[in-house]
Amino acid sequence: MSVLNENTIIGASAAGEYEIEQSLRFDNGRGTYLLRTPSVAGNRKTWTWSGWVKRGTLGSAYRMLFGADYGVGGGAALFFYNDNLYFSQFESTFRVSTAAYRDPSAWYHVVFALDTTQATANNRVKMYVNGIEITAFNTLTNPTQNADLAFNGTVNHAIGADIPNTGARNWFDGYLGEVNFIDGQALTPDSFGETGDYGEWKPKAYAGTYGTNGFYLPFEQDYAVEGFSTVTYEGNAISGHYIGGVGFSPSLTWFKRRSGADNHTMYDVVRGATKSLSSNLTGAEVTRANSLTGFSTDGFVLGNDGITNADNQTFVAWNWDMGDTTASNTSGSITSSVRANTTYGQSVVSFTTGAGADETVGHGLASAPEVIICKRRDGVSGWFVRWTGFSATEELSLNTTGAKVTDNNFNGVPNSSVFTINRNTNQMVAYCFHSVAGYSKFSSYTGNGSTTGPVVTLGFSPAFVMIKRTDSSGDDWHILDNTRNPFGQMDNYLYPNNSSAEYNGANDGILSSSTGFQLKNAYNGMNASGATYIYAAFADTREYAYWLDQSGNNNDWTSEGGLTESDVMVDSPTNNFATLNPLTGTAIAFSEGNLKATKAAGSPYPTALSTIAMHSGKFYFEAVSLTGNSSFGIMDTNATGATYWHDSASTGYGGGYYYDGSFRSFGIGSVSYASTFTNGDVIGAALDLDAGTLTFYKNNVSQGVAVSGLTATSTKGFFFGMSAENQNTVANFGQDSSFAGNKTPQGNSDSNGIGDFYYAPPTGFLALCTANLPDVDVIPSEHFNPVIYTGNGSTQSITGVGFQPDFVWNKKRAGGTARNHMLTDSVRGVLKCLSSSLNDAEFTNSNGLSSFDSDGFSVGSYNNFNESGGTYVSWNWKAGGTAVSNTNGSITSSVSANPSAGFSIVSWTSDGSNGLAVGHGLASAPQLIIYKPRNAVNEWYTWLNALVDSSQDYVRLNSTAAKVDINSAVSGVPSSTLISNFGFANTNTMIAYCFHSVESYSKVGSYTGNGSDDGPFVHCGLRPAFILTKRTDGTSPWRLFDNKRPDANFQTYKLEADSSGAELTGYSYADFLSNGFKIRDNGSYINANGGNYIFIAFAESPFKHTNAR
Repeated sequence: MSVLNENTIIGASAAGEYEIEQSLRFDNGRGTYLLRTPSVAGNRKTWTWSGWVKRGTLGSAYRMLFGADYGVGGGAALFFYNDNLYFSQFESTFRVSTAAYRDPSAWYHVVFALDTTQATANNRVKMYVNGIEITAFNTLTNPTQNADLAFNGTVNHAIGADIPNTGARNWFDGYLGEVNFIDGQALTPDSFGETGDYGEWKPKAYAGTYGTNGFYLPFEQDYAVEGFSTVTYEGNAISGHYIGGVGFSPSLTWFKRRSGADNHTMYDVVRGATKSLSSNLTGAEVTRANSLTGFSTDGFVLGNDGITNADNQTFVAWNWDMGDTTASNTSGSITSSVRANTTYGQSVVSFTTGAGADETVGHGLASAPEVIICKRRDGVSGWFVRWTGFSATEELSLNTTGAKVTDNNFNGVPNSSVFTINRNTNQMVAYCFHSVAGYSKFSSYTGNGSTTGPVVTLGFSPAFVMIKRTDSSGDDWHILDNTRNPFGQMDNYLYPNNSSAEYNGANDGILSSSTGFQLKNAYNGMNASGATYIYAAFADTREYAYWLDQSGNNNDWTSEGGLTESDVMVDSPTNNFATLNPLTGTAIAFSEGNLKATKAAGSPYPTALSTIAMHSGKFYFEAVSLTGNSSFGIMDTNATGATYWHDSASTGYGGGYYYDGSFRSFGIGSVSYASTFTNGDVIGAALDLDAGTLTFYKNNVSQGVAVSGLTATSTKGFFFGMSAENQNTVANFGQDSSFAGNKTPQGNSDSNGIGDFYYAPPTGFLALCTANLPDVDVIPSEHFNPVIYTGNGSTQSITGVGFQPDFVWNKKRAGGTARNHMLTDSVRGVLKCLSSSLNDAEFTNSNGLSSFDSDGFSVGSYNNFNESGGTYVSWNWKAGGTAVSNTNGSITSSVSANPSAGFSIVSWTSDGSNGLAVGHGLASAPQLIIYKPRNAVNEWYTWLNALVDSSQDYVRLNSTAAKVDINSAVSGVPSSTLISNFGFANTNTMIAYCFHSVESYSKVGSYTGNGSDDGPFVHCGLRPAFILTKRTDGTSPWRLFDNKRPDANFQTYKLEADSSGAELTGYSYADFLSNGFKIRDNGSYINANGGNYIFIAFAESPFKHTNAR
């Protein structure tokens, strides 16, 4: 995000909910980070770091969250490596999590707590993710008791980088939100978060103290700065480079390269944005068409001129708001063009002198200027400066080290309307200032020659100070500011009279305070004993900036590596925005917080898809192609085999608007659609799932409806996406209208007042973010929940389910003899057992599951449920309680149904005829039915609508066999009320478990394997608690995974529904993610190349309300 209009609402949350409004994007490719060096050491034994983290690039690179320098030998760091979480000091690694954190679609809350005073070694370092302490580690060592670690010492600290003595490296990639550092306390996550209604871990305001070096960075940006503002940035040598964060539209901007020698340049709105003057030169005004190309609402836009935008060079820009309009001023004998800000006592005046002496010029201010900085525009001439307290003929030269001299350039004392000028037919510019209480002060002081120098009282804390000795020549002008030195001690010097690079004075500058500043050197240029100095000081009117500490400690940070206000995003833990999904885009390099996609020339031509899918409503996104030939469009969530929009081998739907004006879609190819577009054009896509249409926009001009008749369901939604060859393309789902600094941001919001778009979305269309997703109807934990427990060989009650279950599927995991799966339900009766791993008839066991309880169930001594020392897992579903008769079909059935959760238990007795139908009790047609004769030895038949021929095909739950065809006489597809032909031509008593997808709660579907460890990403729109999967076109066991075995990725524990075997582990089968799952194995049982697989998934939490896993 780069700018917001005053009426923009950047996020949304429920009434009374705590909201994090913004975050900061870090980009490894640019090497961005924040830097701070504490002036005093804090508590190096005890502290807490808390931050919200949304990951960008994943994999084997080091990705630093927080680092501290400690001289030769390396530093200390909190970081991701191989997607595991690390805590290290020097060459000692204290903690490496077993869990991998590689979910880029949502937010993690990460807490590190250190307390080396603890006598118990393992209590000295604590790590937490999403409110849960990490207890499983690949590496676990401990610091010695009472050890002082590098963090919180007087060394460089970095957020988003590692800081060894050799400099920054290993930059973080992604987003950080609301970072807290607590000096002197080891806290737990509940100081910063709490559990929400959907089981998610959500932020809350920290209410404690911070300690000496503590800080709070909400990464918010003040968009209403007044009068003066400084910004720093890194050049990229690319035209159109936008720099924001000024807080107003500048009228005067003064640039200087910091990292190398180059001239100062000054631009203003009265002379024109491209008209440059240099404070260190006498030359005439020059036109630099590629230096500053324009002022914007919150900053300015640069061309590729190295004087303001050299690649990989650092710059500072000092900005003044000189008012809203330029007007002709006739107060003096010469008519002037004036832009004046009378509130803040500053103006730009442009005029042409005549041939006469002592001409007067109107300055536009309400009081007499105390400072006038004047320069001839149309010829060679020095800068002459008048200062308060000077006589009518005294002045200084801005471009020299000279002392105050007597001359007649001014020859008069200004009054409240005019100043006097003596120049012969010259085009001139003057920058005029007078003091305003609480904002600016222009005066003088006398040096004392001591490093405890004079105290200068301003009445405010200075953001900018310019100093010049007046009674002796040879001393430079000095500029200091609190953006380059935000720690109170300002000692990074720049010199208006020369082109030198920034000089670090190593604590010999000035020390700012809330009321002024004190000289901290005995340097002749600033504090010679008895010498006279003039100064100009401007206040910092920003309430907050992304690098400013908001704890009250003023432990502020500096931006490094090109980190700018354009990296402040509205993407946050309380309103999670879509990005491009790196888990789906093979052959694509992602950067800029997964908003930029880079693809080299040549095939394949993959599609980068959004992390969030749309199932209903109206949504809008926009994108810009920087290079290459791009296309933008949609793809349905069930599409398989897709590499580009017109791939005839793909199934499902995908279609895109191409650079050549065509529209291309799966299996249809290319049709003429709209006008061509090129690099730099902003392409918008408006998907209306209420009307079933997709419309594209080019630079805010509608290109008409590209496709109609689109339908979405609970099992099929649509992604936004983009595809290209040799491309660099940046997407905006409503979080960054600067397109990663490549456009001047516009700050338009959607119809809910959310987001930051370049063009306002069409009426009724919304940003793709969780705040705009539909409300969730089902709280998953109230309808499904796994539990694990250990048997005692006697009787026990198992709690923690959260409701009274109607269907319990139980399996012994380990410990002693392997045992069969046990399935019990409230319709058949609590004592009635079936096994998915056997084809046996139902049997009664009074020592098995003995009751369904309000928070779980009770078990007896039966080994399949409660063998002493055995470990067990139980998957629990809530149906409708006591069964009721259902007469919708040709046979009355007994049904316990939970229509809102898409699950029912159905029992009936067939009458020996074909074509029977029974009511299932749901409001929609089941998509998965698992059914079996209760009274006979027979198979578990499993029907799923994702099978190739859903009216004929089925798989057996108790078998590893591939799908088979059922006899057509007893096959059929269920309706919204009936199961048809799912009986047998004899008198069997049947049981059926019926499921259909419920958006954000459950998903029945299929996927195609790719034979790679980097397997397919399967979108579900939920964070899974349970997945059951089976290959259908080859022999393969059924696999069951859940979020309790283990409680974090990798998903390494598996059980097989068709086998009594013990739990197997040791392989990285899959990752459970915030919006689905990602296959991480190439075994044929889960990911054969081209293999077909079916699955059903149940949610731990809906995507709208979930954390990253």
